[in-house]
Amino acid sequence: MNDGKKNVGVLLVGHGSKEPYNREAVRCFAESLRGEYGYVGYAFIQIDQPNILSALEDASRSGVDELVVQPVFLTRGIHVDRDIPELLGLPADSRSGAIMAGGREIKVFYGMPLGTDDRILEIIKDRIREASGAGL
Repeated sequence: MNDGKKNVGVLLVGHGSKEPYNREAVRCFAESLRGEYGYVGYAFIQIDQPNILSALEDASRSGVDELVVQPVFLTRGIHVDRDIPELLGLPADSRSGAIMAGGREIKVFYGMPLGTDDRILEIIKDRIREASGAGL
């Protein structure tokens, strides 16, 4: 049933690794977001599956009209600034655009990396306290 609302999805994108830790963290974040959006998926820039192109196909099959692609990276770099937007088919230096995936047009919005957010600083402080064992 289409009640006029847009079906918005989220795609988390991680780096990928030969070790399972990166894949598991990105998958865990995606699982935690399920139910909050019409579609939640995850993908990787290299090594792990699904890759970005297959995740876009999956998002298209789910019927999303709009897809927020959020890199799960701490900072900007070549993957965040160039590789992921190119794989998404976004115009150069753009954070949004209409792309074709699975024979459908989807509006894509590309998020910023996590950066220097104070909430991350609080996690760093927690980890320092845990590592010190002294509750610093």
